[in-house]
Amino acid sequence: MNIWTKLAMFSFYETERLYFRPFFFADAADFHALASDPENLQFIFPVQASLEESQYALANYFMKSPLGIWAICDKKDEKMIGSIKFEKLDEIKKEAEIGYFLKKEYWSKGYMTEAVTKLCELSMDQFGLKQLSIVTHLENSASQKVAQKSGFSLYRRFKGSDRYTRKMRDYLEFRYTKGDLNE
Repeated sequence: MNIWTKLAMFSFYETERLYFRPFFFADAADFHALASDPENLQFIFPVQASLEESQYALANYFMKSPLGIWAICDKKDEKMIGSIKFEKLDEIKKEAEIGYFLKKEYWSKGYMTEAVTKLCELSMDQFGLKQLSIVTHLENSASQKVAQKSGFSLYRRFKGSDRYTRKMRDYLEFRYTKGDLNE
């Protein structure tokens, strides 16, 4: 069974407070509410000015190739509150980069740490990955805390071109390797 079959098997999964599922077009209004607030996505992608822009982004970047991309939903109110996904998945090297974002009302409550920790667990135990990375902007201390609380260690600091502004920025890369925690 290859990794894509395994990802398909885990297109739906849950944690104590969250459940993860593929994005639906019906998420467009919740996605727009999240994507139209610059605080939610300041390190991810440009603000979505209209519902139509959000529908386009949702369909083309989250629904088009759904394996390895999950909507994060709060079990209590059953609303989509964020996303977690494999940015770069290398089946041969058995490694991936994780990207994520969360609606600001859910920040600082452990939701993203819960999501990242569960994805690490699945990545090592079910998907056969050996290494994960999280790349953050230097000034994104919240994401750095999530990485560290989820068992990732700082690997390197580097300069790179921002994918939207094309400006050179400073980044930190955190890595999690099989065996880092209670493996």
